[in-house]
Amino acid sequence: MTFRLGRIWGLPIEIDATWFIIFALVTWSLSAGYFPRLFPEQPATLNWLLGAVAALLLFASVLVHELAHSYVAMRNGLDIGGITLFLFGGVSKMTQEPGTPDLELKMAAAGPATSVLLGGLFWVIAQGLLAADAPVQIAAVAGYLAFINVILAVFNLVPGFPLDGGRVLRALLWRATGSLERATRYASYGGQGFGYLLMFLGFLWVLSGALVAGVWFIIIGWFLAGAAQSAYQQVIVRRALSGVPVERIMQRDVPRVACDTPLRDLVDEYFMRYDYSAYPVVEGEDLVGIVTVDDVREVPREEWAGTAVRQVVRPPDEHRLIDEKDDAWDALMQMAQLGARRLLVVHDGHLEGIVSRDSVLQVVRHKMQFEQGGDTPWQRSA
Repeated sequence: MTFRLGRIWGLPIEIDATWFIIFALVTWSLSAGYFPRLFPEQPATLNWLLGAVAALLLFASVLVHELAHSYVAMRNGLDIGGITLFLFGGVSKMTQEPGTPDLELKMAAAGPATSVLLGGLFWVIAQGLLAADAPVQIAAVAGYLAFINVILAVFNLVPGFPLDGGRVLRALLWRATGSLERATRYASYGGQGFGYLLMFLGFLWVLSGALVAGVWFIIIGWFLAGAAQSAYQQVIVRRALSGVPVERIMQRDVPRVACDTPLRDLVDEYFMRYDYSAYPVVEGEDLVGIVTVDDVREVPREEWAGTAVRQVVRPPDEHRLIDEKDDAWDALMQMAQLGARRLLVVHDGHLEGIVSRDSVLQVVRHKMQFEQGGDTPWQRSA
């Protein structure tokens, strides 16, 4: 579950439900440990206020870090689906890979460079506050943010994919080998190795009695190792689907409902016969919209015979439509973002069929059986 905060540069900014967990943990850590050590005589309520403010500014810094990645990407023609803050920080939703190693390098370096600049900015603010005899608590918050932004930059520069340092490594390997797939494989090994190292250190911390820190290291290591492996698998899937148009794998023989069909016939001939909870509604070959079980339920049963589908049809969600000329990879990413299993395939407003997640993944399985370099029956004609 995600919550929309707003837009920056047209990018949707969201927070995942898991973000509240890490926000609470950071706030608690600062309020119960960091600030009481600095100000032992300070009231607990003020410590909690400082902790909450520092935690919010920390995640604002993470957002700026991700915005730096997104800015470089958009300036170079790449689409960014938005930014999400979650349990392990933030992520920019890239819908496509950088086309060159140089662009990958610039995008990867933008985040840590921005964090270092933020660290320097907060350090200057802290020193200025101290020189101006401002409340020392405010200077302490700025000092914490200076320190943590530098730590964020250093951590992200670890050469393990998908961390920024891993992306830098991938860019250099890509430039050296000319192969994005090979570069991603080696960079993902670094990410998995770093993840396993964190898990090992966390296990040692647990044995030494530092339970909270140890468990947290284990969780972060597990996440990084899994993310590194998934990132490489994603490159493999992208390569398999490259050049495969949706029209080659879509299902054309799809049940469709005419606008003037009575709801009684819709229920008897469609919902009771096929295993679908929604159907495309057409007028001739043109897609008009979608009709669902819920749409029918809103009409009293005794009125079904005299009510046409056109009276309850809802306009199609443009995010659940895809053109038959688009790549299968685009279809897979679109379904993943929506959490959908199928998309309607249209061309010039005409309904051509549907494409399902299963049919796309079947192409991946089949193409993996062929040697690299040879055309397969699904590839787009020149």
